[in-house]
Amino acid sequence: MESQSSAGQNTTSWDGPQLLAAFRAAAHWLEQHAAEVNALNVFPVPDGDTGTNMSLTLSGATKDVSAETSVAAVAERVKYWAMMRGRGNSGIILSQVLRGLAQGLEGHTRMGAPELAAALHQASLAAYRAVLKPVEGTMLTVMREASEAATAALAVPQATLISVLAATVEGARASVDRTPTLLKTLRDAGVVDSGGEGLFLVLEGMLRYARGESLEYTTAEPAAAMVFDDIHGPDDFGYCANFILRGQGMPYEQIRATLAGMGQSAVIVGDDTLIKAHIHLLRPGEALNYVVDFGALEQIEITNMDVQREQLHQQAATPTPAEQPTLDTTIGVVAVAPGPGFATLFRNLQAGAVVGGGQTMNPSTEDLLAAIEQLPQNEVIVLPNNSNVIMAARQTASLSQKQIEVLPTKTAPQGIAAMLSFNYQAGLAENIRAMSSAMQQIHTAEVTTAVRDAAVDGVEVRAGQTIGLLDGDLVAANDERQAVINDLLGRMNLDDCEILTVYYGADTSADDATALSEQIEAQFPELEVEVQSGGQPLYEYILSAE
Repeated sequence: MESQSSAGQNTTSWDGPQLLAAFRAAAHWLEQHAAEVNALNVFPVPDGDTGTNMSLTLSGATKDVSAETSVAAVAERVKYWAMMRGRGNSGIILSQVLRGLAQGLEGHTRMGAPELAAALHQASLAAYRAVLKPVEGTMLTVMREASEAATAALAVPQATLISVLAATVEGARASVDRTPTLLKTLRDAGVVDSGGEGLFLVLEGMLRYARGESLEYTTAEPAAAMVFDDIHGPDDFGYCANFILRGQGMPYEQIRATLAGMGQSAVIVGDDTLIKAHIHLLRPGEALNYVVDFGALEQIEITNMDVQREQLHQQAATPTPAEQPTLDTTIGVVAVAPGPGFATLFRNLQAGAVVGGGQTMNPSTEDLLAAIEQLPQNEVIVLPNNSNVIMAARQTASLSQKQIEVLPTKTAPQGIAAMLSFNYQAGLAENIRAMSSAMQQIHTAEVTTAVRDAAVDGVEVRAGQTIGLLDGDLVAANDERQAVINDLLGRMNLDDCEILTVYYGADTSADDATALSEQIEAQFPELEVEVQSGGQPLYEYILSAE
């Protein structure tokens, strides 16, 4: 995207086409910084996706909007698509920011400095309304303080659209930089709020458009969007290579840039001691030969994308037990599944529709709404199965004529437990009570690899270590995976549980999962241990105790 000299320093107000161009400039600017925003995740887990979610939300909000004359008409259409295509908590909050902007611009043909300040004020109010329990030190604070900076700038004599927008960006930057002073978790992790940083970039992109400045950020690599069950598009060909590279003093930026130049859809994260890479390319051996000079390769996985895609499509077309005639019920269920194994489990438990998603691949409101609308039932229960999908699920309620109840399951095992308690002969309220009770009996432990050094809730983490999360809290870190698993098992009160299920991930073998289950059975002989393929990315194991 070229610099937008047509905006001009002397512009006193924008019409609809200019506002749309500013939104698209912001989307382009944010897209180029998405990987950096992702890296600001408080937890050092390899699935930070705030930047990706916000980028996909904003780009989705602008791509199908025509350049209508008035700013009110453009803002209204951007708001609509943002609500439909918002994904992840940060994306949903951003959609509410755009909703507030539309409310502030209602009835206006052009937007000058006063209209901009008023719209930003409405955006702040809408963002706070979107969150049940607002927390300061987040993107809510950044939006509010940016709005306050705009209002203050408007009071300056001869204030212009650009001067107010510049003050807004300056206020947002200062607010983002202060977020660690407001949230201990940010301060301990040594990061600023990722959602706030994303919002700052949105505003900065609009300002760069207004000033006619370049919108190309050559030193950052656009984040590749992680999609759902079939992660490769119809035009992808060649090989999908995934690997981890460990070393000391590795030239991370050089390696990332070189790998990205070798192929497409590159997602490369890490630092000078550990790099995790995903890339599509024709000759995977060339990438491996290049990086091996810098360190030791681990977890190498090379997949022929043509064969993989064909297998996935054949599997999708092959009837499973869940595709036999479904139960005659007046209540439909939509479940979000973080991997193909979980998807099969939910279908076998008679979920009417399964949406691919979870960590790194949050479905949009539009994805969830499409699943809801395809069901024949007028009463629908949605199981988000991820804390970052709950807001998108709740947003569907205002967009459908059906009665939608969102059961706030935060993990896939909670969703499985809820489905096991679903009674097709009972009513909606009775099912919600039973399923809510069932999901609250579940403890979920997750095992993955840290992508950076961090200190979270008193746990010191080094990049490359195995880390363990229990019910969403980081509780363990160690160089040895088994030590982390043992720590998690000791915290799960298994002496009071009857069943533990081991869900193994996409990069974990069934043999390793079986060996783990046998070890657990030997340690807890009264416990029934089951093994299931979850197929989840990035997380070697998800353990569910009930």
